[in-house]
Amino acid sequence: MNQENKFFDKARKVAQMLDNQSYIYTPSSTDITIRWRKLYNYVPASEQPRYIKKWADFREMMNRTLNDVEMPKPEGVLIWKKQSKSL
Repeated sequence: MNQENKFFDKARKVAQMLDNQSYIYTPSSTDITIRWRKLYNYVPASEQPRYIKKWADFREMMNRTLNDVEMPKPEGVLIWKKQSKSL
């Protein structure tokens, strides 16, 4: 753990010496999307309206059951009536 702290401290010092625009130190546990937002104007899919709608439609479709769907009645199918035998 101590070696890891020394490594990160050294990396921070190197990062401070460099130009802020050319190098950004990011520890492994950091949420990289924060940096992407600043540098590249990144917008995650969870915040884009078209993906929000896409997954809402998908969840709605997967929640359907047979009771929710109207089954079309096939045309030209005859229903046979059972005839009683008369003696």
